[in-house]
Amino acid sequence: MQRLSELGKSLPMIKVLPVSELQALCVEAERNGIALSDLDSIRSKFGVSPEAILNEVALTVAQGYATGALSYEFCDDVMNGIANAIVDLGRVGELPQPAFSLYQAFDEGEWHRNSDSPEDDPGEKYTRPLVLEILSDLER
Repeated sequence: MQRLSELGKSLPMIKVLPVSELQALCVEAERNGIALSDLDSIRSKFGVSPEAILNEVALTVAQGYATGALSYEFCDDVMNGIANAIVDLGRVGELPQPAFSLYQAFDEGEWHRNSDSPEDDPGEKYTRPLVLEILSDLER
């Protein structure tokens, strides 16, 4: 595992989950994906909403990517792993923010555009600026 243990200490939102829980969620999301129903036990244990959980996972990943502690590939896999839960929440209410915006930011790095050179890294070129902008907006 990359340096997940170093994350979660300076996120721009209120932390509700212990770092060990965030680590486990990130690993599970990366490997198998997480459905909304998979969050039920965490919701009960910590008394938090699914929106808060998904936002905290997304922010942990974004902060790790922004600082270089986590690779684009890992972060993109985690964000893809929580995408269904994010969309399911949006079907019954509002899409959780910033989780949805961060999902979209990582999605932007998944392909080369026709205008890109072969040397361009889409994660660096497209995702990093979006992630940094979202994190900066949250700190205001």
